[in-house]
Amino acid sequence: MDALIRTIERVTTSVGVLASFLLAPLVIATCYEVFARYVLDRPTVWAYEIGYILTGSHFLLAMAYALAQGAHIRIDIFSGKFSLRTRALIDLCAYAVVLPLMIWLSSALFNHLAAGYLRNERSGQSAMNLPVWPFRVVFLVAFTLLALQLLAEVVKSVRVLRSRG
Repeated sequence: MDALIRTIERVTTSVGVLASFLLAPLVIATCYEVFARYVLDRPTVWAYEIGYILTGSHFLLAMAYALAQGAHIRIDIFSGKFSLRTRALIDLCAYAVVLPLMIWLSSALFNHLAAGYLRNERSGQSAMNLPVWPFRVVFLVAFTLLALQLLAEVVKSVRVLRSRG
């Protein structure tokens, strides 16, 4: 089981770190759009669409990484006063609710991805009119990784509850 947890966390960490690199092209595209719009008086047709795709991808792909790092929001003034076992029990209850939802969502996102690909669906958000299936792949990967990380967190919480410490 340790190997499975290490593998899941290695993958979620790698994807999270790679997602952080999406900020560089986002900043470059945004700066270029500001320059082109206000200095050259020639706004781009692609900056808006690229901006929301990169921002969304960055956010989505970092979800599982944030969970692995314990960076999701908690009410520390309460949870900091609880014992390790009590926090593990609270986490386990939350994960038991969220994990099935993430599995269901990942399945639904796969079907949504397939439908968009088969219909050659386009964004319609700008003159660029990109196909939507690559962004839907990001959704599927992000929520599948979150489900896997939730599974790893369930195992870690159960271990804490079974420990005698």
